[in-house]
Amino acid sequence: MQHNILSDSEKKKIIQDILGENHNAIGQNFPVFSALIDSLSNANDILSLAELIPSLNTLLSGAVTSTLISAASFAGILLFPVTQMVNLVNAKQIGHRMYSYRCIAYTTTAWAFDMTIPTGSAKILSNISSGPIQKSSSATMEYNNLWRKTSTSVLHKFSKISEQNNVPTSHLKAIFRALGGLQTDKLCLTLLTQFEKQFHSNTRNIWKNNYKIVFPQ
Repeated sequence: MQHNILSDSEKKKIIQDILGENHNAIGQNFPVFSALIDSLSNANDILSLAELIPSLNTLLSGAVTSTLISAASFAGILLFPVTQMVNLVNAKQIGHRMYSYRCIAYTTTAWAFDMTIPTGSAKILSNISSGPIQKSSSATMEYNNLWRKTSTSVLHKFSKISEQNNVPTSHLKAIFRALGGLQTDKLCLTLLTQFEKQFHSNTRNIWKNNYKIVFPQ
C-alpha cells in the first residue's frame, strides 16, 4: 500500500525514537536509513522499522568511511571482502572477473528475495561462446565452476555478517531489498554499478554495456 512520502525531518524523528541515545550515529549514514524507511513505507513488509533500524545501525557502525554513504555504496561495502577475493584469484583475467562480479550481484539479489540462486548467466555465456574467439566446452565448465565458487563465497559472507554482527538473516535480506527499492532488477543493477571502479576506462565501458542484460538472464 502506498503511503505518504515522509520528509527528512520526519524520518530522522523515527530514527531518533527507535535508536534513542544512539541516534547521533546516523550522521552521514542517513541516506541508507532513508532508503530503508522509504521502502518499508511503500510495502507491507513482515518486518518493521523498529526491528530493522537497529540492525542497520549495527551494520553501518562497522562501515569505516569518511564520506557520505549512499544506499548503493553501502551494498558495495557489505560485499567488499568477496570482491577482493575475486580480484586476487582472477587478477589478470578480466573476463573471469566480470563473470564473478555478475555472480555476486545475481546471488545477492536472489538470496535477498528468497529466490532460487542462479547457477550462471546464460546470456553472458552465450555472448562469450558466440564471440570472435570460440570457447571450448572446457572453458564453459571453467566459467560454471567459477560461478559456483563465487556464489558459495557470497552466501558464506552473508552468514558471517549475520553471525558476527548478531543481525538476523531475515533483517539482512530485508535491508538488501530496501537498497534495491524492493525490486529485483533494481537491486541487481545497483550491485552491478558498484563494480565499475574495478575496471579501467575501456573495460569499464564493456561492463556498463552489459547492464542491458538484466537479472536473471
